Amino acid sequence: MTITRLLPTGLLLAALLGSAPLRAQSNATAELMTYGDVIGDSFTAVMSGLTPGSAAILIPSLTCSGSNYLVNQTGDPDDFLTVDIDLAAGGTWFQGFADAQGRYSLTLPLQAPSSLLDARVCWQGFTQVVPGGGPDQYQDFTNLRVMSLNEADRWQGLSDPQPEPSALVAWTVTRRGEQGGVVEYFACGGGPAVVTAPDTPYLATAAAWYYDTRDETHTRVADMSIGRAFHTATLLDDGRVLVVGGVTYGGMVGADHVTDVLDTAEIYDPATDTWTPTPLMSRHRAGHIAIKLPDGRVLVAGGTEGNGANQLTDVFDLLGTSLQSSEIYDPATDTWSSGPQLPEPTAGAFSVQLADGRTLCGGGITQVVIFGIPFPDFSDKGYLFDPSTLSFGNTFTLRDKRALAAATLLQDGRVLIAGGAGGDIFNIGPIWDTETWDPMTNSTTDRGNLSVKVGFSGAVTLPDGRAFFVGGAAGTLDDPIPVANTFWFDPVANTWSDGVPLTEPRAGGVVEMMEDGTVLATGGEGSLGVSVDSAESYSP
Repeated sequence: MTITRLLPTGLLLAALLGSAPLRAQSNATAELMTYGDVIGDSFTAVMSGLTPGSAAILIPSLTCSGSNYLVNQTGDPDDFLTVDIDLAAGGTWFQGFADAQGRYSLTLPLQAPSSLLDARVCWQGFTQVVPGGGPDQYQDFTNLRVMSLNEADRWQGLSDPQPEPSALVAWTVTRRGEQGGVVEYFACGGGPAVVTAPDTPYLATAAAWYYDTRDETHTRVADMSIGRAFHTATLLDDGRVLVVGGVTYGGMVGADHVTDVLDTAEIYDPATDTWTPTPLMSRHRAGHIAIKLPDGRVLVAGGTEGNGANQLTDVFDLLGTSLQSSEIYDPATDTWSSGPQLPEPTAGAFSVQLADGRTLCGGGITQVVIFGIPFPDFSDKGYLFDPSTLSFGNTFTLRDKRALAAATLLQDGRVLIAGGAGGDIFNIGPIWDTETWDPMTNSTTDRGNLSVKVGFSGAVTLPDGRAFFVGGAAGTLDDPIPVANTFWFDPVANTWSDGVPLTEPRAGGVVEMMEDGTVLATGGEGSLGVSVDSAESYSP
């Protein structure tokens, strides 16, 4: 229900006109998330972690500049609000009571004029635990929640970009919400484009950051020890992040700029905002897969090791340099040990974790041996990694040879695989072929073609069961052309349809399904052939 006089209007206006210096919130112990941001539809706000039975208060604002109104009441500096009280002063705020589980939620129509399209609405909640005054009366302050108002089936640019432009960034989800969507992820590294020609240096960034969907912000943290791209990032059980391998700028060899394939790994500790190197891996790896094991260890498998000097001059150096080996990092002992062999050498394979804990892997750049001579090729092999036996097996044949493909787990247990680079070594380029893998038969079924041939796309599965493939690059493997296309897959009809385009082309960036029901796309290579730092969000 809406209450207009819990906070005296005169004091509210006084706080608006002249408040004390603001400070950062230090007692945000409760959680706030909103679901739904489409004007004319409804939205739900959920507060959790509250004192059971307490009065729950939820305040919206059109600014996140903060207010000392409660501080002026109680004298407690921790009662600072991160939202302003502009709307509350006019009577727009909400109150209810936390249930026995410490939750309070409300669902309301999102009525707003069209002039507020793309406006940011800031929300914060708290409880009144001790009625009648005193420094302890307000408790359970929530995080700041920012809702960007949108229309249905529309991409909107977000106001906070990545810390740096980057493509082929590595990221790992660090927190999920109660609906299973992403609340926060950690990202690092990336290059100036998906690929560059030998006459252009590939200067990978060492930047690292978190993205928090609750307030739609990127927060930069300490840089890695070295710039990396085509690497992996994996969340460890203790909250640290393991970053492995990749490529970095290696200087010039003759007239060409080269990248070095790395055999290094390092761990980010958010508690101290520091990086610590691990021992060296046994092999140099880029474009490998990384799988978190149930016991907390991390398996890294395949990847390219580059030429004999562990360097790459251009994208064609990926051909014929992929690895079949794997190794396992144990964070408890800070050691690497050998792991199981892949069914074949591969770099740029896809991997998708299944509901039963196994991981489906497939495709990539591989080698075939003809008359004892290895020749580079794209792989049509798929297989399962079983953490209980620490082995790769259950090999099957994909419908199409592909590398650098996008894949996502469907709600019925199938895995949808689309696009990537394919063909043969004489005709390399993006493909539009798609297929689904069925766990009941351990085989794939042709699902037709995308409307555009693309590699380096992102893919997510929405709560309604549909799959959404976002962006990617057309052109050729050595000269990719980012696109703004998006593609919908209906798992009931097993059919594809085109979606609304991104606000700008992007390939090789972050694509994630967020907790609030939106799809986030950030970074990647843009339309000018260089990486971008922009971010955008899609509301179904």
